[in-house]
Amino acid sequence: MLKNVFYFSDERGRFPVEEFIHSLPPDERKKIYSYISALREFGHRLRRPMADYVTQGLYELRPRANRVFYFFYLNESAILVHAIRKKSYKLPEKDIKLALKRKARAEAERNVGKLTAEEL
Repeated sequence: MLKNVFYFSDERGRFPVEEFIHSLPPDERKKIYSYISALREFGHRLRRPMADYVTQGLYELRPRANRVFYFFYLNESAILVHAIRKKSYKLPEKDIKLALKRKARAEAERNVGKLTAEEL
């Protein structure tokens, strides 16, 4: 079990993953929050089909056609850094690079915001 799941905060103080989730229809939003709850409960043990390893310490949650990229922080937390609607079989390289860039920034600056209990 993880202590916390956080949203990444960009240089403007916005939370891109939270904004992406809130832009979705209620049924998709609910599905993503259930996957985040599973991530919090199972942590590093969460596997396919719900989650998968991408590269360089970056993982993805896989609710339907959506992908939420995250990484583990200090083995007790996860930080959600990027989210997309997947449109092809392969993950877009530009989205992986952006997620890795945000991962590096979050690790260096700790720009994160905690998910609220109501969301989960």
